[in-house]
Amino acid sequence: MPFHLSFKRTKKEDSSFKLEDSRSILWINRVWILGIFSIILYFLIVYILPLYKVITTPLIPFKTAIEIIVCLIPIFSGAFLSKQRMEQTNLAVSVENEMMLIDHNGRTIGLCCLEIMSTASSISLDDKGYPKYNASMLLAMRSGMDKSVNMAFEAGISEGEPFLRIFITATGTDSYLIKEIIRREATRAEAILLASLNMIDLRILEGHELEGAAALFVDNTDYKSGDIFQEIDSERALVVLKGSPRVNPSIDASQVGTFISTAMKKGYSVTMTCIFSAARPGRERKRLEGKWKTIQSKEKRKEESLKDHALKKQLVTQYEEIQDDVGWFDSTVYFVIKQNLRSDIAVATEGVRGLILSIWGGHDSFKLDMKKIKRRTALRLLSKSHLKKQRMHVSKLVSFVNTPVRSLPIIGPEEAPVFQIPSRESLGKDIMIGDTIFDGRPFSSAGLEIEWLREHVAVLGATGTGKTTLVKHLISQISEKSDIPWWIFDVKGSEYAGLIKHSESGITILRPGLDSSFVINLMDSKAVNAESSAYSTFIMLKELLKERGDSSELSPAMERLLRESVMKLADSLEENNSVQSLADMITQLASNDRMGQMTRDALLNRLQILFQEPLGDILRGGADAIDISSLLDKRIILDLSYVARIGGMDSARILYNLIAKRIFERAMKRGIVSGLRHIVVLEEANNLVPESYSKHSSADVTTGESMVLLQRATGQGVIVVSTRPNISSNILANTATKIVFRLPYDSEIGGKFLSLNEKQETYLRSMKCGRALVSIPDTETFEIATKLFIDKVIPESEDTEPEKEEMLHQEQQVLVQDTIVVKEDEPEEKKVEEIPDTEAQTVVFDRVGRFGNHVVAFLASAGMSTEQEIRELLTSLNPTVMEDDISEVIRDLVTLGTIEREALSLVPGGFVFTLPDNGLEAIRKVIVQYISDKLGIEQDSNTERQPEWPDMIVDEKAVVILPQHLRASSMESTMTKIRHYMEMLQNGISELFVVVRGSVAAAKLRELLDKFEEFDAVRVVSAFPSSLDSMIENLSRGSVSNEVASEVDEDMDLIGAMHDIGPATSRAIQIRLWFGLIQDFVDLSNGQIKWEVLLEFIETTALQSLKGRSAPLTVEEGRRALTELLADEVLIALRSSGDNKFVDMDQGLWIVNSSILKKLKETSIQIIETELRKHHSKVSRNHGYYDLCANNTSYVVFPNQQQLSTLLNLHSDIACRTCKSSKVVCILTASEYLEDSVVTPGNLVIKTMDDSVSALVT
Repeated sequence: MPFHLSFKRTKKEDSSFKLEDSRSILWINRVWILGIFSIILYFLIVYILPLYKVITTPLIPFKTAIEIIVCLIPIFSGAFLSKQRMEQTNLAVSVENEMMLIDHNGRTIGLCCLEIMSTASSISLDDKGYPKYNASMLLAMRSGMDKSVNMAFEAGISEGEPFLRIFITATGTDSYLIKEIIRREATRAEAILLASLNMIDLRILEGHELEGAAALFVDNTDYKSGDIFQEIDSERALVVLKGSPRVNPSIDASQVGTFISTAMKKGYSVTMTCIFSAARPGRERKRLEGKWKTIQSKEKRKEESLKDHALKKQLVTQYEEIQDDVGWFDSTVYFVIKQNLRSDIAVATEGVRGLILSIWGGHDSFKLDMKKIKRRTALRLLSKSHLKKQRMHVSKLVSFVNTPVRSLPIIGPEEAPVFQIPSRESLGKDIMIGDTIFDGRPFSSAGLEIEWLREHVAVLGATGTGKTTLVKHLISQISEKSDIPWWIFDVKGSEYAGLIKHSESGITILRPGLDSSFVINLMDSKAVNAESSAYSTFIMLKELLKERGDSSELSPAMERLLRESVMKLADSLEENNSVQSLADMITQLASNDRMGQMTRDALLNRLQILFQEPLGDILRGGADAIDISSLLDKRIILDLSYVARIGGMDSARILYNLIAKRIFERAMKRGIVSGLRHIVVLEEANNLVPESYSKHSSADVTTGESMVLLQRATGQGVIVVSTRPNISSNILANTATKIVFRLPYDSEIGGKFLSLNEKQETYLRSMKCGRALVSIPDTETFEIATKLFIDKVIPESEDTEPEKEEMLHQEQQVLVQDTIVVKEDEPEEKKVEEIPDTEAQTVVFDRVGRFGNHVVAFLASAGMSTEQEIRELLTSLNPTVMEDDISEVIRDLVTLGTIEREALSLVPGGFVFTLPDNGLEAIRKVIVQYISDKLGIEQDSNTERQPEWPDMIVDEKAVVILPQHLRASSMESTMTKIRHYMEMLQNGISELFVVVRGSVAAAKLRELLDKFEEFDAVRVVSAFPSSLDSMIENLSRGSVSNEVASEVDEDMDLIGAMHDIGPATSRAIQIRLWFGLIQDFVDLSNGQIKWEVLLEFIETTALQSLKGRSAPLTVEEGRRALTELLADEVLIALRSSGDNKFVDMDQGLWIVNSSILKKLKETSIQIIETELRKHHSKVSRNHGYYDLCANNTSYVVFPNQQQLSTLLNLHSDIACRTCKSSKVVCILTASEYLEDSVVTPGNLVIKTMDDSVSALVT
């Protein structure tokens, strides 16, 4: 962490007057000193020397007058000087970035502070195994220390939090020279601390933080007035230490660590300050030698005693400690105690005195003196100057200048576990995977042999940790250094497209579903044993159907019919080899009786996934079908994203197994061979080969497992990539090389496969992005840092991007066509079918650009709208637009903040859409309209013109609508507002209905109101149809009903109607209910809640809903609702490491709402701006899209999804158009928002809150 200071003179309006006063005081002081010297010299020459007959008495004319003048000059100058100093009561204190300057009586004191954020212990073991403090740090600081410099080590507790700080103080008359001295000494001190203490993390305090750290003993930090030291109240106490302390280090605790931890336990607010400066050696050695000679003389006379023998041992010990002349310091040690109540200060002072004596006491010379904090003392406390110097050797001083052994909050050492570095011989050299890590830093290159991939590789880790980046490195190097073919099964899509420009040999991208030319047969017509191939296809279909759940499991009759149909179909593969042929065969073989027809229908229903989109078109077979076996010698990227998106993961899993089965059969034909012959990469393997396979079919081995278990001898290698280790345990157990990135939730499983101890497993949960633990045969687990992979497929120029995309798309289509084996009877000029326009729109679709303006214009005229109305609008504009595209348009508009979305169950679809800042008013209007329609009355137009008046008054009853979400912090203000309405209406009403959003908020508010009798006439109603209908019935009848009883389960009617309206609508209603419950719970938790707590709330709510409900809420739908809220950025995920400076949250994953995120973003921007100003004089804000700009770098803090997408597509060398910056630093709330497959531009750096503040600006 480099230390930089920017020096600018602070200009004040009265600076010239203060400068004149300082100069006059300086001159008067010189006159007074000269007068005193003149008096002494006069009396010495005229009286003292003649008295001792050294000289004769001189003859002085006008002797009396001269003596009066000589005496009056110091008297009057001294009186005038005292008067001037008494009048000058204000101190000139200014803060310039990282430095505080104090102007006092013509002298300037400069001060800066280094705060220790984390560090390891300063205790080590000597040659005999005894613990000792690290004295070399103090000796290094003493060496070369300027004479005008003091350093202070400060440790203590402030507001319940511990701290460790190093102050550097310099005194002089030239402020510029003082700044230079402090800059030099601070840089030197920082270097010494980094070299002396392991894992130390420092930061430079500035501004208000520096002011608060320098003056913890006062509450007022407004130093500009200069009057803060006139009077210090009795709530502070100062204890000064004198004498020699006891030095008592131990392996378990240091003395400073014991002091801090004990003070925390007792709740003291106390500061220990040790000020030290270089001192010359004194007469201590001669004094010890004199005592030694005295004892020796007694021994010669045989007069020594036991006391003398004990004293000899003490003298030897003391002499060994101070035998050199370089370890002496002038020191001052004092303690400042602060309590909020004056009555507690005496008790706290006695407790601290006892604590000090127990830690450092033991010598007779050790004393504690109480001192009052007067003006002069306060100035010394502020400037960290000596109170009263006492000489102390470094062997004693280390008892006050040491760091804790045990971990403490905020400043605890972060010790990483130890991993052995494997020898160079045990690592491979063919494929580089990164650098080994030693003591937190890269040490040497780490690699694998290509042959090792034959025994398979597992790459595990959370999203965004670097898995796909590593695999792309592996595949790229394999492609460059060998001619081994490979297949990549890419579920996400576009993960591996960047490999095209990294390989000289052709790479083919196949896109099933998107490319109409991709058609395959259901079974391999070229199989050597058709019967065996058909049976394995039957087994595979049975397993996949069983995997889908109990509703898809086959009965014995259905299983027999499927087996017979597949086996029968194998007899005529040349004519019939499609899923439709299979359906026809099932219909043909089924018996004609009632049971046979039921079995046929049930089986076809379970196989429906094969006949519908997208598998129906892909598996239609025929003469145009692609021969998969002819592609096994090529390098193929199989993009399954369209299949997974349209047909779900079940469809992608079926297609993967059908293709993997043919790869498996081809390897079996190859037989036992030496070397690696083919590689398969399974991206998102937890979806393709989940652990549930082996659970459902423990006796059989699935196709995916067979490739790992049985194919080593055939030269087939497999690289398994998964975000979680919940893939087949058979596969994981049979992978020789395991590379595991951060696993925050499954570290126990990862630790099991890597054979980690408890400490290493804990470290696995919080590793940095790009770091991984590696296990290879014959070596212990070690840590690596992977390297960034830069895709070359992204165009460099924005202007040519559309052309290049089109060329690339055409080129890939040609590649697909070239790989198809054309039969002899087909014409060679046959071309690939064109993709329909509707499908093309799905791939390339300018959602916001085409429809955004229409939606905004519609909302501007209508005021508000439901989702169905927006869908009808966009459909009328373009009848060919797809439903999924409309959903993405709405989501993007909400994400960008172009429109607002408010959840309300009173409207179709459960959401109200408005322009920004109109959402709450729209909610109010919808509720008023709902009540008015039910009551059959027209709305009162005066309501809008009188915002302080209730929304509706019906007879003697009033209705007040609170459209905003209620939070725990806003309950008091809500009660005040209700009280205001009651005072305004007085006796004019008999009941006041308060309508709020959310059942949780209603219950919380009702619980608060029930505690006060004044709210007996208030009824709290949640904005659910059943609750509002009950209130409307009360209003229409004019009779008082028990609203509390009717609203115990206000959403009961909504849930009870689920069976009547069908399962799809039931799920939609559940989602709407979950939306409201989750948002209310987060809002009532002050806008921030831990991930685990929120999941527990969902599970608890689902369990409670089982009581008395025919259609209860489910955990799955609750989690789905949470996922959608995160996707729409109504809620935001935020990961805190616990010790970062951006957010004041415990370690873990948090969910926050938009208002909390806005506050955290502003705080983070201020922190980054403060850090930037340490290094750069010019820092700009709000340059259009960017939050901060400095030194050719622009910063984007906590971007939304649309902003992040824009940054990832940044292809220009110039980022900010205002300051022409070329580099962009993007700081995410959580690494999960960036998938590890995403390719970032070369001038974009992605950071998270796990990174230190200093790392973000360097």
